[in-house]
Amino acid sequence: MRQILIGLLLLFAASLAAGCTDPLTSASTLTSSSASKPGVKIAIISIISDPNSDLQKVNMGLTFAGFCADEGYDVNIFLNVEGVKLATKSFSDELSFKDHLPLKQQLVSLAERGGQIHVCPVCMKDFEITSDQIVPQAFVTDKPKLFAKLGADTMVFSY
Repeated sequence: MRQILIGLLLLFAASLAAGCTDPLTSASTLTSSSASKPGVKIAIISIISDPNSDLQKVNMGLTFAGFCADEGYDVNIFLNVEGVKLATKSFSDELSFKDHLPLKQQLVSLAERGGQIHVCPVCMKDFEITSDQIVPQAFVTDKPKLFAKLGADTMVFSY
């Protein structure tokens, strides 16, 4: 599983290096690498599932991210492939899986707890999502921001 995610991240990096981010920019900046700070536990939760049709998968990714935050991890949600739809302002505020909190509410709560919500610019372009359509709690990521979170002890899960 980890090898697959690393492969996806490398593909993402190659896409960024090829200039696929021209129309998409981020106002957010990363000041230092969490991966280089001793003792910092880092979790990257990659959500690739469609939040409109794979509610349980997306809910589980967000729930697991909350568990990581509870345990003191530096939590980073990487919304990519169809997962980028969750970060849009137009995504339903009501959509939830069973008796869990609505997906968008969980995402906002994670950001309020210090989690970073990275949104893939290549995937945004594929779905014709612009940076002004992204919720303020999220940001259009880039290779340096995302790769700064990767280290020998980084925990990566994909949903």
